[in-house]
Amino acid sequence: MSQAPNAPAPAPVLRQIPRRYVALGLIILAIALLGTLVLVRDNAEPGSSSTVEAFNAAPSSLVSMLDVPASVYDTIGVSSPANPVTPPHPTGSAALWQATSGGGATLPVVYFYGAEFAPYAAAQRWPVILALSRFGTFSQVGLMQSSNTTAFPNLSTFTFWDVGYQSKYLILQPVERYSSLNPTGAGYLSLQVPSTRQAAAVSEYAPGSDTFALTDVANKYVLSGSSYSPAVLDGLSQDQIAGYLATPAAPLTQAVVTAANEISATICAVDRGRPGSVCQSRGVQEAAELLKLGPSGPAGAS
Repeated sequence: MSQAPNAPAPAPVLRQIPRRYVALGLIILAIALLGTLVLVRDNAEPGSSSTVEAFNAAPSSLVSMLDVPASVYDTIGVSSPANPVTPPHPTGSAALWQATSGGGATLPVVYFYGAEFAPYAAAQRWPVILALSRFGTFSQVGLMQSSNTTAFPNLSTFTFWDVGYQSKYLILQPVERYSSLNPTGAGYLSLQVPSTRQAAAVSEYAPGSDTFALTDVANKYVLSGSSYSPAVLDGLSQDQIAGYLATPAAPLTQAVVTAANEISATICAVDRGRPGSVCQSRGVQEAAELLKLGPSGPAGAS
């Protein structure tokens, strides 16, 4: 029998969805939303990634504190009774490492091979910067701390990565081989790669390519490691360390300034004793005598 034209159609039968499927669907939806949020966060905040090296310039007030008074250098000389200091030693090489400056002059090279994470490099940058400040001017140097997972952790120091330095007596060639960043725990990020000439110095004078630091003054005088124990800097900020440098009686100052006098003396030995105000100073002359470098050049050379 046929249905009457005006009779309503039968209502569809609603089937109930099992609760377990509802719960499963909600879980899948939550996972999808979470994944989307993570993707948006990662794409929106690239600057927060620990895989990107960030330069943090030292303030000019701190850099000016590294210009240690000449009286401090002369008072200390090479006296550091509380903290032994290891001076650079002669290489015995007849070849002088030189390079051409931006102005066309041929000048001796001071090469520093370091790594931002390394505690011995952290300690060595202090006397290197002090010594170089006597021969030129830093327009930019970065703040840095050594790794918190090595011996002598979290030492306050600087980095030569992206450094600005000008001198009419020498050319600074620094290489910071590795960063202070170790995002995966598998190794520190590569930062700078030495040139062929720089790598040759590391091969010749450093115990290994991953041993830091190496200070090379024109291929004539070198020091592998740091001049003094990194423990001297333990627990101090850059400002605190720099604040000590005007006090000759402080053991920290004696170690850092003695090392700076010795590095200065080796620079004077390769740059014809210039400037005379540095090379003929009492502190540098004491270092030259200790290192058996002989006269540092004519008095008054500039």
